[in-house]
Amino acid sequence: MRPNDDGTKGGGRRTGAGERPQTGRPRRTAIDIRALLANREFIKVTAYVLPRRTKIQVLEMMERLRRQRMHRESAPAPGGARPLPEMSGGELVREINWRIGTLPPEDAEAVARYIRHLTRWRAARRKARAGPEAPG
Repeated sequence: MRPNDDGTKGGGRRTGAGERPQTGRPRRTAIDIRALLANREFIKVTAYVLPRRTKIQVLEMMERLRRQRMHRESAPAPGGARPLPEMSGGELVREINWRIGTLPPEDAEAVARYIRHLTRWRAARRKARAGPEAPG
């Protein structure tokens, strides 16, 4: 039996000679689940010990990333970023933890990297304020 132009034989089976039709969706890449879970866990655990202002910054970053992802194909995000309502430290942690479950891998990596940057900066500042240690 002679293959058709679309790469199938008479019964619709593929011969391997034809390529699969393009569906218009981007090709999916593999997700490193272990790294995603590690980043989410790091954010969750670290959120408890962050100062209140840093928790607000993390939550604002998560919202900004979500808006960019939601409005990527359409028009720019309407109205820009709205300020967060007044929340206590515990409410901020609950809000961060609630959003962690829906963070895609790219956003989880970006937020974890941001938190690491903030905590390194704070640790270095605290160490410099303490002064040089005496030789032991």
